[in-house]
Amino acid sequence: MKIGSFFPNRPQSTFYAMAADDCSLHFDLDNLTEKQWADHVANLELTGMLQVALIAISKPDDYVGLYEEFQKEEWSQTLRRYCAFFENCGIDVIPPAHFIFGPKMTFYRDIADRLPNTELLSLYMVSGSNSVLHQDEAALAISQNVNSKFHFAQNAPEFGIPTPKTLITSKGGLGSEVVTKFYNENADSAGEIMMKILGLAGARNVTAISSVRAAQNYVSEYADDMPVLLQRKLDDAHYTEMTVDLFVSNDEIAISNIRQILFADGLWVGNFVSKRHTLSDAQRQQLIRVGEYARAHGYSSEEGSNCGIDYFVGPNQEVTVTEINARWTGGLFPTQILERINHNNQDAVMWIDLAAVDQLPKFLDFIEAHLPSKTESNFTALSFGFSPFPQDMNGHPHIYVWMVVLGDFSAFVEAKRRFLGMHALPTSELIRIPKI
Repeated sequence: MKIGSFFPNRPQSTFYAMAADDCSLHFDLDNLTEKQWADHVANLELTGMLQVALIAISKPDDYVGLYEEFQKEEWSQTLRRYCAFFENCGIDVIPPAHFIFGPKMTFYRDIADRLPNTELLSLYMVSGSNSVLHQDEAALAISQNVNSKFHFAQNAPEFGIPTPKTLITSKGGLGSEVVTKFYNENADSAGEIMMKILGLAGARNVTAISSVRAAQNYVSEYADDMPVLLQRKLDDAHYTEMTVDLFVSNDEIAISNIRQILFADGLWVGNFVSKRHTLSDAQRQQLIRVGEYARAHGYSSEEGSNCGIDYFVGPNQEVTVTEINARWTGGLFPTQILERINHNNQDAVMWIDLAAVDQLPKFLDFIEAHLPSKTESNFTALSFGFSPFPQDMNGHPHIYVWMVVLGDFSAFVEAKRRFLGMHALPTSELIRIPKI
């Protein structure tokens, strides 16, 4: 069995085993700070959505790992409903007999003794937490380097990859004159620069800071030698933030999709996909060069691995690359689902939201009524992932749900309000579709 972060839909039989890996890439899970531990647990729970989505983007003879919470009656019923959604959309899903369940906190260790007989074991990323599966220190070192924002900032220039102006320092160095000078010279019109640290997920390790003091406060819980990366913030009035996935094999690099980043209240919530998103030859060459960088530093495979690129398009259509992710990306799951449902090149909004537990049956009915196979309205909708770990929101339990809407997003929001109420799926109320 070969183990890695393989691109989906490989012809080989595959076991998809994915839990939260980001924090354990650079840190020991037994020695996390309080904030790191809270972020790690939150990411574990979010990963439940990924596991459900894997049911829809794999072959029927593949296997998928799921948290054991999905076996509880209330969540197993919801999981069956999601499988029915996928089938109604014309997707051949993995059968329940190919589900392998494991506990949230010890997921990889538990399933290590129950691996199915497949040719590939596909991980979200090679990390410390799943070392019990890959047992490959060299692969872990490659993953640490290629996924490191620091490694990329230091090595990208020799590949001719344009990046924002960057300063690498440490927590202890934030009070230096060098840092103050960098901040003063590179702050945007709002007086902010970007600060990045190792580990964590869901942009928890990336933040805009408005002063050197704010930077110091952000990393106050870490040791003085904690690496810190400071970077010029690209003004969204002049730059558009985009992302793509690359297929990287030993003899091929290909761009698989193009997406525009969606934000709500300044936080990443998902992606916007449109046939109007295109690449010039020059932009394509720059992005392919990033794949060459990843492969040159050891990230590749005979079967093909996934690599995500975050980049900005500037006023003159120039590309500036901010980071790469040698792993599966959040946008890879919904774009793979879009390929499986005939969406007729409609614009698609893909995002993470919250559904009230006491309203869950009604929410599922709403989704079923608007599946791409069920309606001829000016929008269709599919929820393709959920997490079986309730979150408190204003005293009421909610669960995370992963959504995609095709067509008229504003019409979806209006229909949602009529059927579920103004406060249902609150993030959808904050999304503004960008102009292209």
